[in-house]
Parts: sequence; structure tokens; C-alpha cells
Amino acid sequence: MIRRFRHIAVLILLLVVAGIKAKGQEFPWSLQYVTNMNTINPAYVGMWDRAGLLVSTRINWVGIKGSPLTQQFSYYTPIKDQKSGIGVNLQRRNLGLEKSLFLTGDYSYQIRLDVYNYLRFGFRAGFVNYDNNLNAYQLYPDQIPDSEFTTDVRQYFMTVFGVGAVLFDDRYHVSLSIPQIINNTFKVNQNGFSSLHELRTIYLAGGYVIKLPSTIMIRPNLLVVATVGKQVYFDASAIVYLPGDLQFGLNVRSNGAICLSAQYTFKNSIRIGYASEYHVIEDIRKYQLGSYEIMVGYDFNLYRKKNTRPYYF
Repeated sequence: MIRRFRHIAVLILLLVVAGIKAKGQEFPWSLQYVTNMNTINPAYVGMWDRAGLLVSTRINWVGIKGSPLTQQFSYYTPIKDQKSGIGVNLQRRNLGLEKSLFLTGDYSYQIRLDVYNYLRFGFRAGFVNYDNNLNAYQLYPDQIPDSEFTTDVRQYFMTVFGVGAVLFDDRYHVSLSIPQIINNTFKVNQNGFSSLHELRTIYLAGGYVIKLPSTIMIRPNLLVVATVGKQVYFDASAIVYLPGDLQFGLNVRSNGAICLSAQYTFKNSIRIGYASEYHVIEDIRKYQLGSYEIMVGYDFNLYRKKNTRPYYF
């Protein structure tokens, strides 16, 4: 037990040092990231004994014209030796007239530290195509043309490269990832244009499964999102696992939002999840009707091996 917490303390120290000069910003990720950590950290790819497919759709700020829409498809699988895994991600993001299409591949490798603890490293590489039709924006309130909106922004095959690490056993996990290390620069800098694709964001996360005397389990989690020069963002959550493959989640976020989620697993293979997010701050809530996400996953035993690792994250 002492050795286990020693490993955790060392990794947390490294995470703090890495993030000392970073300040955070809200960055798009799944509302149900807690049970799909591979969406923000490539080190989780292939961690489980099963391969799987994941499809999700999320719409933010319903009721606002041009609100963010994110759609994602992922495939992940362990390699037969179970020490490594691979994955493929296809993601489309729309925000107003801004459109992004990501295609990335993930690779992870696992090291056994002792009887209980493991350390996985992950790498993500790919590209993103970006399109923003600035000419089509209607300027408010006087509709007078603005020279800063006379050039459309189209840039293809911008490089994506990210890294991640996770320390874990069957009950806990501590994660650090930077999904995009490369600072892409747009060619239209004469207009002072910038986008999230130019920002480097650090994700620090952790969770622990608490087994109650009954068959119910609870997993508290914490996520910290940090982007250089921005405000730090926190997400505290708890997942309750009930008998019969049913789970419920509650997230409280530092931007004044609360997220409720539910997920059910059919026959240990098909996962269906739903999540909704609402703002408690009235000045934000009165302009939009919340954010919603639906997720469908299918896990299958590619190598026909007995499952040995619980699917908690």
C-alpha cells in the first residue's frame, strides 16, 4: 500500500511541475469523459482486455444559433500481448461557421511497476482540416463591413501530436495528457486570427473506486484543464455503479455548470450513455437550454480471452 501511494505522489509531483506556468480554458471534450478517458488521453487505448467502437454526438448551448456540435467515432483495441494498444479517432467539430475535422491514431505501451501498479504511456498523431467562412458572418449591430472579416480561413493537414501517461491499478488512476503539443499557426495572421487549434492544453485527472458493503460502488474523480495564459478549469465528479450494469454520474464544474449522466451496458457488450449539462448561473442559463450528449459503444472480445480488468475508466 505504501509503495502504491509513493507512485501516486511521484506522478502528482511531476504533473504539478509540468503545469506551474499553465492557466486553463474550457476545451471541447466528452460530457461522459469519465468512462471514456481515451478521448483525452491516448495512454488509455488498449488498457482493457476488449476491443471496442464508440460513437458520440454532443450539442452545446441548445437554443443559441451556431452552438457547438461535436461528433466522434473511435476504435480501440489491445494488441495481443496486452502490453500495448492502438486506436483511431475521427472527430468533427462545428462552432458557428467554424468547422474542424480531426483524424488521429493512438498508440500506448504498458509497464508493470509492481504487483498492483501499472504505468502506461500513450502517443497521438494525425491531422486536422480547418475551415472558417469569415465573409458569411453577419456583424452586429450595424452590419458595417469589417476588414478583419474579409478573408476566409482554410487550412488543411495541420499536424496533431499529443502524449499522455496514466498510473493505475484496478481501483485508481492518475492521468496526465497533452493531446496537442504542436502549436499550429494559421497563415492569415495579418488579420490577427487565432483558434483553439493554436493552444496547448494540459489535462490532469484522477479517480478512485470505493467499494461499499453492498454491491454498490462509487468512484469520485477530479479533472483539471490548463491552457497557457487562460483560467484554470476544474471538473469534480462522482460515478455510482449499481447492480445490473447501470451507472449514474454527477459532475460539478468551475464554470458554474452541473452535468448529469447515465449509462447502461447490455450483455457486457453494448454501452448506451446519455448526459445533460445545465448552468446554475442565471446570466448564462437564460440564453440557452443546456448541453446534451448521447453515446453508443460496442465492446467485443477480439482475442477470446477471459476479462481480467474492470472497465471503470
